[in-house]
Amino acid sequence: MEHRLHYQLIASVLAFAGVAALAGPVAPPATAIKQFPLDERTVYHIAIGRDVPTTLMFPSALTAIEGANVSSSAEAVAPVLLAYTPGQHFFSVRALEAGARGAVNVVWKGRTIVIRFQDSTEPLGSVTFIEEDFAGRTRAPQRRLSTENLLGLLDQAKGFALVAQQYPETVRQIEHAAPGNVCFYRDFQVTVEEVFRFDPEDTLVFRVRLENRADTDLHYLPQRIAARVGLSIYYPAIVDASGVVPAKATTTAYFAITGTPTGGRANLSIKNTFSIVVSRVDRDAKLIVPE
Repeated sequence: MEHRLHYQLIASVLAFAGVAALAGPVAPPATAIKQFPLDERTVYHIAIGRDVPTTLMFPSALTAIEGANVSSSAEAVAPVLLAYTPGQHFFSVRALEAGARGAVNVVWKGRTIVIRFQDSTEPLGSVTFIEEDFAGRTRAPQRRLSTENLLGLLDQAKGFALVAQQYPETVRQIEHAAPGNVCFYRDFQVTVEEVFRFDPEDTLVFRVRLENRADTDLHYLPQRIAARVGLSIYYPAIVDASGVVPAKATTTAYFAITGTPTGGRANLSIKNTFSIVVSRVDRDAKLIVPE
């Protein structure tokens, strides 16, 4: 089994098309991607620019954003433009004038995160805030990711292709592989189309394709889809799958595995050869049929 030897930073997903359309053709430098541990006792100073947006991502959806010298409309009199969709776990900002300054207080999971913005010739392209124990910085067991965190990772995986094509700098440190290996069953097969690694959360997200070759519908248990590496089997922390594949048809499923069953970090590499385990259901007998 292959494990990672070095941790890498995770990049945020940029969904700020309105502001990004104003950005120049020059890509930000590699140092434009930063990661900070979340701490309500810290004031975060973020360098922003007039020609590129800066995206700030949190582990899960935000409760509210209160700002000063910021506006969500380019026509409004404010030095900093902010784009945010309620319920999302990220927002983007851009300076509208030289020397622009602004500030926001972000309410997240009952905590207030204080952020200050300053126009700079070396703006950050993206900033990812993480909870420290997700990054494995303490000796305590890894805390289980919330459903919100996991849904956020699934969303990032689903939008990866589009964002990588339009804004490659924002996803450069999300590890990605498209192995394409096929797991064969009696009358259906499963192809591992894509694997994504989010290092701070020690989570792998899988996109798999299930192809039913039979003349009858295939029923399976979504919550029992698993990834096998060698002799170890990893069951999902979250699944986005229908549980049925119509006859002679193909469907797609997403699922994520996080850490080890005992709560520690698994540090699984996307370079492993993963076999997908599917628990089929006999609808008439109401029994799980082992494959």
